[in-house]
Amino acid sequence: MKTKKKSVQVLTVFAATFGCLVPLVVAHDQPETEQVYYDSLDEDGNLIGGVVEMEIKPIAVRPRLGFRAMFGGPSVTTVIDNGNPLNRIDAVFVGDGYQAADLAAYYNHCQAGIDLFFSTEPLASYAGFFNVHRVDVISVDSGVDNDPTEGIDRDTAMNMGFWCGGTERLLCVSTTLAWDFASYAPDVDQILAVANSTKYGGAGYSSSEIGTYAGGNGAAAQIALHELGHSLGNLADEYSYGGSEVYTGNEPSRRNISIYNSTEMAANATKWHLWLNNNESGWDGPVGTFEGASYSEFGIYRPSNNSLMRSLNRPFNLPSAEGVIIEIYKIINPIDDATPLSPMLEGDELLFVEPIESSGVTMDIQWSINGVDIIGATGQTFDLAAFDLSTGDHSIAVPLVDNTPWVRDEVARANYLTQTRTWEIDRPEEPCVGDITGDLVVDVSDFSVLLLNFGSTGGGPSDLNNDLVVDVQDFSLFLVNFGNTCP
Repeated sequence: MKTKKKSVQVLTVFAATFGCLVPLVVAHDQPETEQVYYDSLDEDGNLIGGVVEMEIKPIAVRPRLGFRAMFGGPSVTTVIDNGNPLNRIDAVFVGDGYQAADLAAYYNHCQAGIDLFFSTEPLASYAGFFNVHRVDVISVDSGVDNDPTEGIDRDTAMNMGFWCGGTERLLCVSTTLAWDFASYAPDVDQILAVANSTKYGGAGYSSSEIGTYAGGNGAAAQIALHELGHSLGNLADEYSYGGSEVYTGNEPSRRNISIYNSTEMAANATKWHLWLNNNESGWDGPVGTFEGASYSEFGIYRPSNNSLMRSLNRPFNLPSAEGVIIEIYKIINPIDDATPLSPMLEGDELLFVEPIESSGVTMDIQWSINGVDIIGATGQTFDLAAFDLSTGDHSIAVPLVDNTPWVRDEVARANYLTQTRTWEIDRPEEPCVGDITGDLVVDVSDFSVLLLNFGSTGGGPSDLNNDLVVDVQDFSLFLVNFGNTCP
């Protein structure tokens, strides 16, 4: 489990398993509670819901797939493999309330979510940053708790159920068990917990990086995408029902809600002020400040009239898309691979830098030597031999920057969408060929020593070409350099 740049800090401990010590990864330094978003539909098909504070139990993550597979466990399928898990967002689907006979339905429920995720911007453009895994979790019973009505109890692997905390559509999951089963995958960053249910409901766990949805509901994929806006994008709900009529709190931390109207926002240069009056095709717009958001009708504003965080079957607005991209880069590094930093370079190597790739992303590359940009050096390789560096210390740097127009927060771009690799070079002085006596000049005194050693073997100062014998080739080198002074 990676941290943000991976969100959960971990501590490795050991447990006895089959008579041996097995590493366990146990989360610590977690808050005691987290915000959990839940969403539902009213009789007119409008999103309604809210957010509750729920207790967080310590998340115990068992060994990775390679080790765990030795002891058996659920089947794991990597549905999308875009590269090294250490620099990808690994999204893991885990199902609850699916018996073995239900797995075909579970596969379809997962695939519907995957198809929608990566056909929706900005996730479509950044699809190459994701790996997707499916864990086939088998439950004793089919279905989940309190479905279709409160009071129904089922024996399932992750204790998913509706009516969590007295809220009918709040579809909860044991975060500990969800992480436990997800950890059978090669790596985990985001979890989509799928309930074997047709009842509408879902939840977004802001700290545990989990979204839940009912896989068999007709709006399941849209619910999953909306919940991913919460769990991955850290976005707030933009609908204005379910809470107090007038919002009276302080400025919220979420990027897509604010207590400031457009005039105040522009004057304060805060939140989405750089997007005001923007209206681009493919996004919910125009961008302004629309009153009503975060479950209150008055006193709080959203960036656009009707985005995905307000209604299903809608696109994100640009301020929310910007937030999702920034959160992606809190997990992902722009540089996927590069020439190692050690051993120290000597100044004649061919360097390379490999950006993380996705079809909709172009990384800007610019190589520099000692802080000076090299004109035209914007490719993935850089040949130091072409520059004949002088002796002494040099610094070679290459920043990679995602200059997507969907991010206008330049502080965030510098902090998250930019990564620089720097190599230090100690360019050694060229040997002074022919200066056998060490007096910094190639002259007759050196010639005299060379004559005395002619025919000797085993190397030494007179062996100018280092072939372990002093012969005519050394005399030739001496003659070429005769009269030179040494630096």
